[in-house]
Amino acid sequence: MECRVRLLDLTQSLSPNTPRSSDHPEVQFPVVRWRSKNGIKTRQIVASLHSGTHVDAPLMYDPYGRAIHDLPLDAFCGSGLVVDAALGEWGVINADLLDRVAGGIRDGDILALWTDWARHYLDEQTYILKAPGLDKSGVDWIVNHKIKAVYSDTASAEHIFMRRRQWQSLRPDIFDRAEFDAADFPPSYGHKTLLPAGIMMVENLSEALGQLVGQRANLIALPAKYEGVEGAPARVAAVIEFP
Repeated sequence: MECRVRLLDLTQSLSPNTPRSSDHPEVQFPVVRWRSKNGIKTRQIVASLHSGTHVDAPLMYDPYGRAIHDLPLDAFCGSGLVVDAALGEWGVINADLLDRVAGGIRDGDILALWTDWARHYLDEQTYILKAPGLDKSGVDWIVNHKIKAVYSDTASAEHIFMRRRQWQSLRPDIFDRAEFDAADFPPSYGHKTLLPAGIMMVENLSEALGQLVGQRANLIALPAKYEGVEGAPARVAAVIEFP
């Protein structure tokens, strides 16, 4: 029997409305050539490599780590499990939760964390500063289970509390009220642990990820092949098979 497929797009559109972190530029598409003068319209792009749906490479924190162009596409693609990690504002995805929701995970799988956070995408302050994410135990769980890659519908799979030093100085009105054990959120622990272990991070997925919660899916992330850099925008999709 012939099996057909369709692609479920999991990518956020990139635009000047794309939420950004504290030191990232606003996405812009300035016009280079315009119709009245040139008879054609072309644009350039101004953006961080970490704007919108994108992937991170080990070079991000390790000066000797692999860059985007050094990584095979299958480092970002494969069979995966989409799990329900919708915990609300500042929700903590820890090892206990992953034991409950990701019991069917296998060595070499992709783990996709659906947190229901993409619905806040155009509310930049909420989306960036109040997101849920992995604590230290959750990160260690992923390493111990030999996961290939982590997909997330948040700006980062690691918890925002892992960047508390930066944000407490910039936004004390929000972070001074946060109560947590700092030992559970070492600085940038998610990126500094997962990427050197060869576990890729695919971030800022769209609300469409919610359609796959509780299911296994074939997931693909195709980053732009930029040379010598630590991140790149990506088109991300799930391959849905049907008879």
